[in-house]
Amino acid sequence: MATSRFPEPQEPRPLSDHEQRALSDLERRLSDDDPALSLSMRRRRSWFGSLSSRAFNAIIQVVVVLVVLLVVLPSPWAATLIALVVMVVPTALLAYDMRREKRKRDTPGT
Repeated sequence: MATSRFPEPQEPRPLSDHEQRALSDLERRLSDDDPALSLSMRRRRSWFGSLSSRAFNAIIQVVVVLVVLLVVLPSPWAATLIALVVMVVPTALLAYDMRREKRKRDTPGT
C-alpha cells in the first residue's frame, strides 16, 4: 500500500510591486485607524533578532554540549572549560559584531 506524501513546500516568492503597495496601504490604514493595535502587532526586536535560525540553533546546541560536559567532566576539567568559554565567547561575539558592522558600512545604499 503506497503512502501519500504531502508535497514539499516551495521556496517563498517575493511580493510583487502591487502586493507590496497593497500591504503598505493596509499597514498605513491600520496605524491611522488604531495606533495601539498597530504598535502591538509590530515585531519586537530582541537581542537575537539579527541571528539566523541556523545560528541560533547552533548556539543552543553548543550551550547544551557545554552543560553536559560540565556535569560529566571532573572538577578541574570543568573549571578549565568554564575559563575557556569565558574567554572565547565574548571574543567571538565581538568579532561577529565587528564583521557585521563592516558589512553594513560597505554595502551601498545603507
